[in-house]
Amino acid sequence: FIKTMSSIKSLPLDQFLATLAAKQPTPGGGAAAAVGAAIGNAAASMAAAYTTRKKDAESGAKAKAEALQSDMDVTEFLQAADDDA
Repeated sequence: FIKTMSSIKSLPLDQFLATLAAKQPTPGGGAAAAVGAAIGNAAASMAAAYTTRKKDAESGAKAKAEALQSDMDVTEFLQAADDDA
């Protein structure tokens, strides 16, 4: 599977999981960890996006969440997954 694809990020999730489960050396644990980190990063970014209430702005939480979102980029994790595969 993975040998014919240009990168892990272009694989459908079910195909990545099937490839990961197959008896072959790549993708391995490093790629799986990087994809997991990308998913966690995206979920944290989504949670930060919900910090938009008036009380969040007054407490400074909104500004912190916006700063956090600007620092979150799944690209690095997906590149790490590709590098490991």
